[in-house]
Amino acid sequence: MIKINLLPVEKRRSERTPLPRFFLIVSTAAVAAILLGYNALIYVQIRGVEADTLNQKTHLNTLIQDVAKHDRLVAEMTLLDTKVQEIKNLVGRDVDYWRAVNALWDVIHANPKVWIDDIKVVDSRTAQAELKRGDPESNEAPPYAVTMKCYVIGDDVTEMTRFRSALKEHVVLQETLSTVNFNVDWKVDEDKQAGGNNPYSISFAVSLFGPTTKPKWKTAAAAPTGAIR
Repeated sequence: MIKINLLPVEKRRSERTPLPRFFLIVSTAAVAAILLGYNALIYVQIRGVEADTLNQKTHLNTLIQDVAKHDRLVAEMTLLDTKVQEIKNLVGRDVDYWRAVNALWDVIHANPKVWIDDIKVVDSRTAQAELKRGDPESNEAPPYAVTMKCYVIGDDVTEMTRFRSALKEHVVLQETLSTVNFNVDWKVDEDKQAGGNNPYSISFAVSLFGPTTKPKWKTAAAAPTGAIR
C-alpha cells in the first residue's frame, strides 16, 4: 500500500532518525572527539620533547666546552709533569754541569779556528742511541751526552783533529764527558762568496758521553761515615 501525506511541509511531523544512523553519527562524533584529544595530547608531548631536546643540546654544548677545557688542562699538566721529570732527571744526574761547561769553554777558547753552531744535552736513551750510531757494537749505556755541530776554517783536518784530541785529553772532561764519538762524520764545504784564499770549511759533529761509572772526584768527595769525634 502506498501512503501519501497531503499535509503541507510545515505541518508535517518530522521523521525520526533511524537508530542505526543515529548510532553511526554518535560513534563518529565520539571517535572524532577521541582523535582530537589524542592529537592534542601528542602535540603537548611533542612540545615537551622539543623543549627537553633543546635543554639537552644546551647541556651538551656546556659539556663539550668542559671536555675541551679538561683536555687542555690535562695536556698542560702532562707537559708540566714532563718538565718536572726532566728537571728531576737533570738534578739527579751525578755530574756538576758547571765543571763540564767550563771545561768545554776552555777547549773551545783554546781552538779559535773552531766554532760551534749547535750544542745540546741529551738524556740516557738518546745518548745510548747516539753512541750505537757511531759504534753499533757498543753495549754501554751512558747516563747523558753532549752533542755539538762544529766547523773549522779551511780544508785541513789538522785543526779538527787537534780539537777532538783536546776534548779527549782535558782532565775534567775525562771525568764528566769521558767518551768522544769514535767515527767522525765530517765533510768539506765551499763558500764561493767567502773572501780570502781559502773559501773552504769543514763541518763535523762531536758527541761527548757521560761516564758509565761514578767519577773519581765524586768518590773522593763522599761524606765520611761513623761517629764524629
